[in-house]
Amino acid sequence: MNPAKVISLLFLIMTVTLTVSAQQTNDFSKNWKAVEGLEKKGLTKSALQEVLKIFDMATASGNEVQQVKSAMYQMKYRNMVEEDNKENNIFYIDTLIAKTKAPVKNILQSMQAELLLGYRNNNRYKFYDRTKLAEEKSKDITTWSIEKLNTTITSLYKASLKNETLLKNTTLNGLDAIIQKGENTRNLRPTLYDFLVHRALSYFIQNENDISKPAYKFILNDESIFSPAADFIKTKFITKDSASLYYNALGLFQDILKFHLNDPAPDALLDADLIRLNFANEHGIFTNKDKLYEDALKNIETAYSNNTAAAQAMYLRAQLYYSHGQDYDPVSKKEGQYEIKRAKELCEVAINSFPKSEGAINCQNLLNQLSTPYLDIETEEVNIPNQPFRNLVKYKNISTLYLRVVKTTREEIKRIDQFDYNNSWNEIVEMEPLVSWNISLPNLQDYQQHTVEIKTGALPTGTYFILASIDPDFSLTQNIIARQVTYVSNISYIANNKDELYVLNRDNGEPLLNATVQLWQKVYNSATRKYDEVKKEKYNTDVNGYIKLKRSNDSYNSSIQVKYNNDELFLDDNIIAWYYNSYQTPSIKRTFLFTDRSIYRPGQTIYFKGIVVSTDSASKKSTVADGYKTTVILYDANSRKISSLDLRAGEYGSFNGNFKLPEGLLNGQFYLKDSVNNSTQYFNVEEYKRPKFLVEINKPTGTYRLQDSITVKGKAKAYAGNNIDAAKVTYRVTRKTRYPIWAWDGYYGRGRRGNRSGSDEMEITNGETTTSATGEFIVTFKAIPDETVDK
Repeated sequence: MNPAKVISLLFLIMTVTLTVSAQQTNDFSKNWKAVEGLEKKGLTKSALQEVLKIFDMATASGNEVQQVKSAMYQMKYRNMVEEDNKENNIFYIDTLIAKTKAPVKNILQSMQAELLLGYRNNNRYKFYDRTKLAEEKSKDITTWSIEKLNTTITSLYKASLKNETLLKNTTLNGLDAIIQKGENTRNLRPTLYDFLVHRALSYFIQNENDISKPAYKFILNDESIFSPAADFIKTKFITKDSASLYYNALGLFQDILKFHLNDPAPDALLDADLIRLNFANEHGIFTNKDKLYEDALKNIETAYSNNTAAAQAMYLRAQLYYSHGQDYDPVSKKEGQYEIKRAKELCEVAINSFPKSEGAINCQNLLNQLSTPYLDIETEEVNIPNQPFRNLVKYKNISTLYLRVVKTTREEIKRIDQFDYNNSWNEIVEMEPLVSWNISLPNLQDYQQHTVEIKTGALPTGTYFILASIDPDFSLTQNIIARQVTYVSNISYIANNKDELYVLNRDNGEPLLNATVQLWQKVYNSATRKYDEVKKEKYNTDVNGYIKLKRSNDSYNSSIQVKYNNDELFLDDNIIAWYYNSYQTPSIKRTFLFTDRSIYRPGQTIYFKGIVVSTDSASKKSTVADGYKTTVILYDANSRKISSLDLRAGEYGSFNGNFKLPEGLLNGQFYLKDSVNNSTQYFNVEEYKRPKFLVEINKPTGTYRLQDSITVKGKAKAYAGNNIDAAKVTYRVTRKTRYPIWAWDGYYGRGRRGNRSGSDEMEITNGETTTSATGEFIVTFKAIPDETVDK
């Protein structure tokens, strides 16, 4: 038979399967309008009943598309009216899969995989400490391990792509009732196969955090991943890690690219190819990855220069340059200074060449992001009167900066702070400036953030707003304004934790005599729901600028107001506890309880001892408490009292006793308690088997590098003293990458891959060996590095 006729025949069969009469379409349309009306009225249960009717109609007429749509709505409404129905919905699809055939069956399998994936993501925390069973046969999804869940999701996505020939010859026209339309869906997803493959790829290209990683873990380190589509589809990726999501993703990319390689219109091909290259860039492990990615994108731009997909390739390349520019550091990474400018120029080419394309829209969004101005100003909290001072300005994409100094007061700042954000700014920009000026900032046209110090002229004592704006009118629309409060005062003070305060001249450090120090306490007013400031003690400094704060039984946090001649410094430092409770607690008695072991079997006798120490709160001296009387109580794992003993400490402050542990109770963590001062000591009661031997593993000697073969020696020895020979030893070697604490900031500051504590634990090797006549055994393994970590 002619292959072309076979394809036509298959397509004809699908057309018949997915087409219904106009009368049926009208009937379904009326029913769905009724469902929408009930949902708008909040009648969810009634809407569910109407959907069940549609389902019966679809089943009777053989309309599988409407059957799937009604099933979707059934699950939606059941989630709303039935408790814990999400798990039931996942397996409800099983009943539909059994009743349908391809291609609707494939859609249902993809749906079920997505539901399972959503369940995994929403309940991931439940799986962290769950032990995998040897056999998992239960259909109760709440008992599954993360391994079984991932395996099931993978198998469902793969199953959804079976009957490949049928899927490739099925357009999406007959599936409008259950597929959301996009503007360019028909060009990029022309067949049901495309639709389902991309749904599967969205799972397979995600991070493999929950996937068990064997020693032979598949790593994207073959440069062929970046080769042109025609070469990529011929590449054979060989690995023993067939469960790897990334490995399966590469297989799907090869399938979809091969399917569209010779299409008259390359839209679907290029869409999948760009996703493939982006995936390779995100997860590939190469020293020259950026160069490979850049060259691959340039190849697409050149080969398809007249196709709108070239704009998307330009956008991805601009993103690459933008990420390089984000790593720019004026000291350590100067080479990335003009990379953002490079990204901007490339985006402008894409927008001009392919306006209104997806790539052009993405480029415009990136342009908006990198062209946005940034402004921040920092000033010393307190500056010296009648002397100019510096401000640190951080800026980006700003050439001229406009500044104002506005005189204000503490009371005015508090009043403005009561307003909402927008109104507070209205108040500030309307205030009469004491001085205004502008300054030209160095603009290197590199779209990077820079810092510069600028001068503010000398100011008299007082409190000021320093305002910085990129607009000369300090407009509150289409503008960026930064503000900073600074105090101009010649007063400074130093406080310590011994209730002492020194008031000094800020300029020369000399003590200020007869400076007035007023303490204020913030007290919450429940009526106004605000904090009121209440005056507390007042002091005058001596010739050394020194004051001794009084002790008080009422400990509180305070603000400090200092006045000297016509100068005043009143900062909002409400975090220093100036007073502490002067009430001295009496002597404290503590009991230290000890048991003869940390674990017991039921029915055994526990022997314990207590030592009582009395500590004087004034002198901090400790002595033993002879004659101390108490009752020691034994509690079980449910904190129920089992037995008790009345005891008295001897001349050395110690007492002792014993309890016989009961049998037939719940084992677990028991404890002893001193009933007088509530000291406790915990211990375990378990049906354990006493070990007859111990195993010691010696630390490796010597220095090793990655990829070196490492030998570890161990020894098994009986507690009786003899060596244990001919014993089976089962071992497992795991690897976990860790970073030193000092490397964390640099690690994050440079945007490296990975997480703060290191990479996930991965098994390097496992196996069995046997002890020698001397009880010794040897484990040898290779120090396989984690290739995903930045070298």
